[in-house]
Amino acid sequence: MAKQERLYTAVEGAHMTRLALSSFRSKVSKLKIRGTRDGQRMLYTHKQIEDIFNGVPGKKGRSRKPKG
Repeated sequence: MAKQERLYTAVEGAHMTRLALSSFRSKVSKLKIRGTRDGQRMLYTHKQIEDIFNGVPGKKGRSRKPKG
């Protein structure tokens, strides 16, 4: 049986990354990291919180062919 990965709330994530909650949410938005929603709360995995702390973006840009 696989072990379920723990999910952390935004408040816990902000504490883990040593940021204020508003700064944490701004950084999450800027990095385009999508957590899972549980009602009103957003939940993040430990890997996502590490990426937020290190500044790693969640989505990579699409490669596009140059026009012309």
